[in-house]
Amino acid sequence: MVSIVTKTIKGKEYLYLVESEREGDQVRQKTIKYIGVKRPILEEEFDCMKISHKKEDWILHETKDELSYQQQEEMKKVSDTYQQYVKHLDTVSKEKEREKFLSAFIANSNAIEGSTLSVKDTFQYLFNDIVPAGKNKKELFMAFNLLQAWEYAEKHAHLFPTEADIKTLHALVNKNIEEENTLGKYKNTQNYIGDVFTTSFLFVEERMKSLFSWLKKAETEVNDFEIAFQSHAQFEIIHPFIDGNGRVGRLLLNWLLLHKNLAPLAIHVERRSEYITALDNVRKEKVEAICLFCYKEYMKQYKFVEM
Repeated sequence: MVSIVTKTIKGKEYLYLVESEREGDQVRQKTIKYIGVKRPILEEEFDCMKISHKKEDWILHETKDELSYQQQEEMKKVSDTYQQYVKHLDTVSKEKEREKFLSAFIANSNAIEGSTLSVKDTFQYLFNDIVPAGKNKKELFMAFNLLQAWEYAEKHAHLFPTEADIKTLHALVNKNIEEENTLGKYKNTQNYIGDVFTTSFLFVEERMKSLFSWLKKAETEVNDFEIAFQSHAQFEIIHPFIDGNGRVGRLLLNWLLLHKNLAPLAIHVERRSEYITALDNVRKEKVEAICLFCYKEYMKQYKFVEM
């Protein structure tokens, strides 16, 4: 049984998450985590602690593919075809193609989080220095910041991402949006996705270490596309930062694709409902849901005339 107990140390009261075990006629208590100075704890926050303690927030129990070999090959084919298409463009056209993708990626990723900047607004603002009318500062920061974070990921994509990289991405994504003292730092209070529970802040450090351990192991055992898709879902379940988790998670997904020389993916806001449903199904141990969703998105994004 898991509970929260108060301990008095040098006249001050502190909270601990403990597990009680009965041994014969005695009950022994084992400290699981130090919570902090005594304060009110909401029942839903305690529920997050119990879920995390039981590791019900961890879905990457195996390193295995969820999609068929045919689906994986279809994505590889369109990725190769797209890169061949870009290869034959002149220098200026290559940059225009990059700007086209980034406008779509940034606008859609931010729109999933509530921004109202369109793809055209985003393109004009980021690449033509035209500030769209009627938009608030936060929306403009979201666009500029995500471009800065993408450029960091793009510059370092030849390397495998690390926890330090993820923290840097968060600091870039939420600059001028979040308080300075939380930028690039894991959450120290509980957050939720609406009424959906996320990893307790008490367990974030170990979950993120587990995620990167899984990534290193999966690198030789799981399809390149699926490593990106599956780890993205686990990252969103953990929700390691106070804010910006969706945008950072989609950057991680693309960093892993770029690291394997695969074309990137922009998840479109029009499919937000399907995207959220896929992530919800992953929480129910249906890892294939996010892989299938991303596969469909990828195939919609890259279409070529059959010859």
